[in-house]
This record gives sequence, structure tokens and C-alpha cells, in this order.
Amino acid sequence: MTDRRLLLVRHGVTDWNREGRFQGHLDPHLGDDGRAEAQLLAERLARAPDLRPARIVSSTLARAMETAEAIGRVLGVEVEADARLIEIGQGDWEGRTHADLAVADADRYAAWRRDAGIRQPPGGESIVAATERVSAVLTELGSGQGRWPICLVSHGGSIRILADVLLRGASVAPWSLDVDNASLGLCTAIEDRGWRLDRWNDTLHLLGRTPTHVDEAEGRPLAM
Repeated sequence: MTDRRLLLVRHGVTDWNREGRFQGHLDPHLGDDGRAEAQLLAERLARAPDLRPARIVSSTLARAMETAEAIGRVLGVEVEADARLIEIGQGDWEGRTHADLAVADADRYAAWRRDAGIRQPPGGESIVAATERVSAVLTELGSGQGRWPICLVSHGGSIRILADVLLRGASVAPWSLDVDNASLGLCTAIEDRGWRLDRWNDTLHLLGRTPTHVDEAEGRPLAM
């Protein structure tokens, strides 16, 4: 049986990440640090045969595509775009900062902070809808006999959903897991027994090079 492994990569940091600004379906590009992070991650994957993907599938949003393309250039792998991997829509809060919302929409913002991943911003995409589109990607990948490993380049919220779908039934609460920018997760398919989580939020390639944990705190996303 083909060694079916999924690499889960979050895009590099954007200026909006550093500003604590909700991104959702809006489309800011990587900042200078984000481009450097993507390059560092690509070089790490190139040095590690067990991590080197045969396919790269990315969200269509610029911050993810730019990260995926940096990896693809170094590895010589063409990037496949899939809009179903975009971030969870953040509705009326997209483009706004935490500092603004904590004052201008204090009650709803406080409720969101308590229940991130459960309670969505006003007008935001439902977790059910986001889970359906992300799950469809996994179903198609799992039913095919294509090349593995596969690297999925996506976003903090969507990667948490990927973990929830892959590890359903395991004693893991995906919404309490940090997902840093340009981090790496790895899951391996176990025949007839689902998926095994081999690593999560691995940022070894960034240590000492660039700040990590930019928009994560105590297992809760600060912005998506």
C-alpha cells in the first residue's frame, strides 16, 4: 500500500496577522517575513526525504498560494489550486482588528473569544459549511490512487477543521491546538483505522529566524 501521508501547512505571516486583523475570505498577500518563512519551510522539506511531498494542493487565497508556490519552486512540484481550502469566512469582522472589535462590538467579540471555533462572527461562514467543503477535499484525495505524500497549504481555521475530520474520535480538541504561521503538521493513514497524527505545529525551521505564535494564544486563534 502507498504510504499515504498528509502534510498540513499554514501560510506564512501577513501584515494583517501582525496587526491582529481578521482575514477570512479577504486576500492580503504575505509580508516580507511571510515570504522568508515560506522559503525556510521549503528548504526544510527539500532536505527531508520523509517530508518531501509529491503533490502540493493550496487554498486559492494569495497568502496560501504564495506559500505553496515557494515550496513548489524549491521542490520542483506544480501547485494545484483548490478553493475549498480557503479560510473560514469571518463575515462582518473581516478587515477589522481585535482592538477595534473589543470596543466597537464588545459583547459579541467577548463571546467569540470564549467560544472561538464554535461561535462565529456576525455574518461569518458556519463551521458546518466550512467542514463540508474541507471534508470533500479529503474524500477525493483518499479515494484516489495518486501520488503521495500530499501537502495541503491552507489557513489556521481550515487546518483545525482538517485535523478534526482526520482525527475524529481521537482524544484531540482541534480548536484548542495552536497553528502558527508556516507551521507543519503531518498525518499518516493507518489502513482500516483512519489517520495517525505524527507531528503538529512544527516550526523548527523558523526558530531563531522569525517570531512565531503571532496570532495564537493559549490554544485559541487570535484572528483567522
